[in-house]
Amino acid sequence: MNEMQQLSLIPDGTPEQAQAMGLHYEIMAAAQAAANSLLALGRKLKQMRDTGGYKRLGFETFADYTEQAVGIRQRQAYNYISVVENVPARLVEENAAAGVTKLALLAKLSPADQQEVAGQDLANITVTELKQIIEEKNGLAEQLSMLQETAPPAAEAESHEVDMDALRAEMLEQARAEVADAHRKELDSALKAQADHLAADHAEALRRSTESTRREVQEAADRKTAELVEQAAENARREQEEKDSAALEQARKTAQKMQLSASEESIRFAVLFEQLQNAAQEMMDLVDTLTAAGRTEEAVSLRTALTGALQALAEQVPGGADV
Repeated sequence: MNEMQQLSLIPDGTPEQAQAMGLHYEIMAAAQAAANSLLALGRKLKQMRDTGGYKRLGFETFADYTEQAVGIRQRQAYNYISVVENVPARLVEENAAAGVTKLALLAKLSPADQQEVAGQDLANITVTELKQIIEEKNGLAEQLSMLQETAPPAAEAESHEVDMDALRAEMLEQARAEVADAHRKELDSALKAQADHLAADHAEALRRSTESTRREVQEAADRKTAELVEQAAENARREQEEKDSAALEQARKTAQKMQLSASEESIRFAVLFEQLQNAAQEMMDLVDTLTAAGRTEEAVSLRTALTGALQALAEQVPGGADV
């Protein structure tokens, strides 16, 4: 991707130049909001799937939840999840305009290849061209016809939220397993050496001693684990507070500079805008695919239908006819 040029207001510029600069600031703010919305949506979908929260809402499968409650296909939901897990947040922010479909394809590459491909101006590469590039990189032509229905876990929450309960449970389980396993191996080794030298009439006493020792080891491991988890949770909380404070301050500065409000409605608008943009991008990708396949007449028909729909939508917006 070419290095982005930094623009500044021209001293004593014309009113038209000032108006254009204001529009530029609005575009940059919208692009940042779109990137943040993409990341936040992917993180929330991942959290819902991994915690099984959709079951507590009455849905049998994650697919049922995404399609019936969220209004997106399961494959699209996994695209969001794949992006937040496998693509660095910086690359997502820089290439949010390319859409989640291309970013999900980019997630199939190694980190080094992701940087290289993104540097080719991802927004101006068609999905078909991107698939061909990835095919050359990975040699996986048969897997590039569609995105996989499943993806490995990845988690974070909107505004960098930390799920303290999930974090605590995960760390507790991991620490308990590691500590208990280490003690268990040492204990089993010692017991085996002792058992070789003990008479048969001491076996029962040894077994009871072993059970008691195991309980003591487990209790000690639990206490140590609880201490570690509590410390980790406190560190995570402090770090989160610092991040949230910095993010809030930056949002306030941007809103003040652009004379915009950081209301709940503005954030919701950004999420819906991202969904609309992604839907339009997917439709254009289908047109590109038909064109590449030589089905030009069908491609022209679909492109004309999309253009008409977008034009009609613009006319429905108050003041849209004047845009």
